[in-house]
Amino acid sequence: MKGKDGENFMLYPVVGIVAEYNPFHKGHLLHIRRARELCGAQAAVAVLSSAFVQRGEPALADKWTRAKAALACGADLVLELPVLFSAHNAGVFANGAVDILAAARAVTHLSFGAENPDCLTDSIIDMILEEPEAFKLSLKKHLAEGFSFVEARARAADEIIPGSARVLAGSNNTLALAYMARIKKKNYALAPLPVLREGAAYNSERLEEIASAAAIRRALRDGRTDEAFASMPKASARIFKRALADGRLCLDYENWRRLLRALLLRARPEELRGFAEISEGIEYRMREAALTARSFEEWTDACTSKRYPAGRIRRAAVHAALGLGHWSNRAAQRLGPPYIRPLAMNETGRALLHEMKKNAALPIVTTYGQAARISPYAAECARFELLACELWEELVPNGRFGEEHKRRLIIS
Repeated sequence: MKGKDGENFMLYPVVGIVAEYNPFHKGHLLHIRRARELCGAQAAVAVLSSAFVQRGEPALADKWTRAKAALACGADLVLELPVLFSAHNAGVFANGAVDILAAARAVTHLSFGAENPDCLTDSIIDMILEEPEAFKLSLKKHLAEGFSFVEARARAADEIIPGSARVLAGSNNTLALAYMARIKKKNYALAPLPVLREGAAYNSERLEEIASAAAIRRALRDGRTDEAFASMPKASARIFKRALADGRLCLDYENWRRLLRALLLRARPEELRGFAEISEGIEYRMREAALTARSFEEWTDACTSKRYPAGRIRRAAVHAALGLGHWSNRAAQRLGPPYIRPLAMNETGRALLHEMKKNAALPIVTTYGQAARISPYAAECARFELLACELWEELVPNGRFGEEHKRRLIIS
């Protein structure tokens, strides 16, 4: 692989992984190992979610703790996925992460888990990208029937390509198709590397030999800490145990509910309608539910409908808390990430970052100040990221306010 000046990269191949590591568990360890084996990777780069994750919830641990766990368990370089992309639907989440890996110009493969790797066909990807007229008409019909976008798309796709609804129903399949569609649409030099997801289902809350992140989070919230940490690689468990002892894990959402309740009761409906992903009257339901709900889960359930699934409700809440308006949201989707920000690296990652600094298509920054000097849009992206991290500090027992802007790259 050659850089833009024609020189050969010292590290080749390099596998990229999009992750939340919320927390880093045994399935993640298997994925990194398998991905490296499949392509003979000399290095692994992870793009890691911000303080609020794709399902629209606060992350269990701050991004720095999760980056340390990734570094301890097989990643060589960890990059930030800003909150403008991390707390969003599968398409926006995937586009932002893939754009960062492609802009690095040092990553050769993109590996991701999938429930049905063999079913991620070009025909489904082409349909997602090209949206033929029959598909668009069917999608419009199912949306009018009150289905969520995800469900409506699955039903429309199944009418065009029988059997595709089953593929689109898998949480990991949905992200996998989004990654592959972005690569194809942008003609990125990234080879897709799907890996069969092993162990418990994405949303399963039952601890198994290879437990889901949801199950581990549930065990931690229930006080079953020994069981939870036993489901994680030892290196990751050590890091998260320390975070727990330091009061640095978000184990319940009561503070988050109170913060949102204050916001929702203060704001007028027309103000709420100005925030990303809030429309069609859902602002009234969000506000009314805030009056009576006694927990974040109860509030989410009260707002959820066939048209508005829980994930969309939770993400809308994040956007409202951040003050992310429709215009800024659409601008971020159109422009993509404005910079690459490394969070953690080892010696291999340092060598890779050195190559990236010479060849990357986006500026590489390590501080908010550097990001803010790139452009007004980059400054806005950094502002939202800093705000998200400060909001997260409100949600843990030992919040470290005002420290996020001082954070520096972790070097192992």
